[in-house]
Amino acid sequence: MASRQFEWLLVQGQVFFVLGFSILLLTRGGVRLELVRELGALAVFGFCEAVSAWCGAWLDHGGASAAWLAWLRLSALGLGYAALLTFALQVTLPTSNGSRGRWFIGAALLLLWGTSLVLGRVAGLSVEGTLLMGEIAARYGMALPGGMLGAWGLRRETYRTIEPDRFLPLVKPPMRVTEVALGAFALVGGLIGPASAFFPASLLNEPAVLARTGIPVSAFRALVGCGMAFGVARALDVVLNEIEIWLEGVEQMQALVAERERIGRDLHDGIIQSIYASGLILEGARQNLSRSPAEARQQVTTAIENLNETIHDIRRYIFDLRGDIPQEDLKTALRRLLKDFQVNTLLETSLVVVGRGREKRPLDAQRRRHLLQIAREALTNAARHARATEVTVRLTYGASRLSLSISDDGMGLSSLPDGDGHGLRNMRERARMLNGELNIDTAPGRGLRVTVTVPLVQRVGCSAKGMGGSKEVPGGALKKGQNDA
Repeated sequence: MASRQFEWLLVQGQVFFVLGFSILLLTRGGVRLELVRELGALAVFGFCEAVSAWCGAWLDHGGASAAWLAWLRLSALGLGYAALLTFALQVTLPTSNGSRGRWFIGAALLLLWGTSLVLGRVAGLSVEGTLLMGEIAARYGMALPGGMLGAWGLRRETYRTIEPDRFLPLVKPPMRVTEVALGAFALVGGLIGPASAFFPASLLNEPAVLARTGIPVSAFRALVGCGMAFGVARALDVVLNEIEIWLEGVEQMQALVAERERIGRDLHDGIIQSIYASGLILEGARQNLSRSPAEARQQVTTAIENLNETIHDIRRYIFDLRGDIPQEDLKTALRRLLKDFQVNTLLETSLVVVGRGREKRPLDAQRRRHLLQIAREALTNAARHARATEVTVRLTYGASRLSLSISDDGMGLSSLPDGDGHGLRNMRERARMLNGELNIDTAPGRGLRVTVTVPLVQRVGCSAKGMGGSKEVPGGALKKGQNDA
């Protein structure tokens, strides 16, 4: 029986340690939910309950002579139950009182409990009696009300702080498990403790439960701890996943807005102005039809040339707008992209793939989309500004990274533009979202090469800001107006 008690105390300690560690792990990102911020006290309770259980297991296994271990167990017990009561106050009292005040209440109760132990020793109470009375006081005075009040307050706070239409249906089931577990802990952890001569410790105590059920109370506490750990971890996981989905939607919307702004500006500055200029030329030709037919014919010819150029620009914009998420692998998507590009611009294109075996580790659809958008932006710039005759796309699979480069044989640049062109800014932002690096290499007379290098496996938690980076390597100074990436 002593062996079973020892084993269940170890399990109890491990379960409550997992509870505390899970809360710290899942809330380290600073989730902006008031309920999540209040779980810190519950994490302290989990760690302290783990320490007290492990100390109890060691004492029952033959370390009863280690008085310091008994005092450590009692101290962890008192601190943990004070933290549990603090958590209960946080989820029960109105937020206008401030969470700091609720920590002060818990600290004051802990200080009062510790002072009573000291006074008991000063009054001549034995060490064994002090330990017994201290544990009973902690369980009855803090664990019992903390568990009951925490279960009720958690239910109330869940409905008050969590968005009912989105999060509540998903979070509600695991939070119910946590509420039930807290209420059960008020019984097995607060009401049932060591045996004593006074009621209710004389009837509801650990030896009596063991004698009637054959199961150590630590087994029931371990089961309750499992419920708390599962409920809290599952609820936090659901909330974090939903927030991540929302953030991805915001990022996609921001990218869409940026694309609309770029297209709107280019349409206004390029195509609309060209059509307006062609209209003015045709208006002049109409006035010259009777006075100077030769000049009118020349004006009509000029207008036709301008309109043909505008048609090419429009086709390039249509090509640039084809940014749906690709369903095929990256190599096939790039081949299709280059085929469309060649049809629309009449430039010679080629695709070189190195390390084909690495394609067994396919990229997800969103990352393929970002890479294709970078390639599309670089190809568009080559068609519009580089005066190139050939464009080469090189896809290289390394051991852990992927490299995509787009190079042309155009006039090149002596340096990058002083202003951060919208296209270059889009490519840099996409490289950051991929946790990659953007490199631009160019010099007069030797074309321009855009290279983006990204990890094959995206790290968990990467965001659009603050991750990765970009690097531009120009060849020298640029005359204003040569390019606007």
